Amino acid sequence: MNDQEILNLWKAQDLKIERVMAINSQLLKEQLAQKSKRALFGFKAEKITGLIFGIPYVIILGAIISFSLSVSSLSGNYFLISIIGIFLINLKILVDYMRHLVLSYQIDFSGAVSDIQKQLLDLRLSLIRSVRYIGFQLPFYSTLHLDSSWFPSQANIGGIIIQAIITLSFTALAIWIFMNFKPENTENKLIQKLLFIAGIKEVDQSLKQLEEWKRD
Repeated sequence: MNDQEILNLWKAQDLKIERVMAINSQLLKEQLAQKSKRALFGFKAEKITGLIFGIPYVIILGAIISFSLSVSSLSGNYFLISIIGIFLINLKILVDYMRHLVLSYQIDFSGAVSDIQKQLLDLRLSLIRSVRYIGFQLPFYSTLHLDSSWFPSQANIGGIIIQAIITLSFTALAIWIFMNFKPENTENKLIQKLLFIAGIKEVDQSLKQLEEWKRD
């Protein structure tokens, strides 16, 4: 066997090794992409469950508003104003749930890893921005029980002070949530726990699977 034959044999072996490595790399990519896809199952289930319960809730709120407006005016009606505030915020939350669900189903896990990561990061960012608005309904829950026929004209000073403290506290909490729920603050333990409830945990797990592909 001359040198040229040895060189050709060597090249053929190198080509086979490269093909095997390319196949293994593709199989690994597909495996991790499927793991990343499965990691989002919980996220999708949570959003679907939210829609199942959220749609009737918003419809009921809308019916209460419609009936209340037919029998009384909005002026000085703490209950009606509170219900409208809760309705509008929950309507936004419901629309966000729909958008997040659509975004999660639009992710093409058979595509390039960089494209999948971008879609997941867009979903993550949208989720964080959505959670910021959930707290705005808190102050309205603290005023549902008020009645313009006695509050504040006939309420005692102690009751007015207590009501003011509760409503202002809920308002401060709502502002804190809005100001602090940002992508750069997701390492904060408290914010992290609240975001996990909203479904960001599953999105992060999906991203983690793709990070393994990049390391390999």
